[in-house]
Amino acid sequence: MLVIMSWETLGKQVRERRGELGLTQTDVTARGGPSVETLRAIENNRAGRLSALMRGALERALKWESGSVDAILAGGVPTPVQPKVDVPLPTDRFALAREVLSLRATFAAHRDGIEPAAREALMEQITRSAREAEESIIKLMPWLDDAERGEAIRLLGELRAPV
Repeated sequence: MLVIMSWETLGKQVRERRGELGLTQTDVTARGGPSVETLRAIENNRAGRLSALMRGALERALKWESGSVDAILAGGVPTPVQPKVDVPLPTDRFALAREVLSLRATFAAHRDGIEPAAREALMEQITRSAREAEESIIKLMPWLDDAERGEAIRLLGELRAPV
């Protein structure tokens, strides 16, 4: 099967993508993409060929996934790079442990008013949660400074104490 490369489609897609991103040809070049002359040739269907290095530079400048230029030339569509979501790190590394200890204290205060089956089920869940909090703290230990390590050890002792 003969694959006809669609340079005309590539030119249209590059022009449209620049418009979506609000970029001029000079902006694309400034982002590490091809030169303005090469972009003009691409957009006006006069390129004829692009090295792998130049294809990669064009993809990065236009925020397309790697392989998008080849996909367009093969009759497909480009894949925009998905923005990475920054997940903020918790300000309290031990929040889970503190929450489990708070639940344990609340449970202990109300234990006598809870029917036996529910009391047992809650205790099992609190125990599982305490183990998860312990495992999390233990995994963090190598990266903790002395003050945090002392707090971690104190919390581990509390998590392991009987209810």
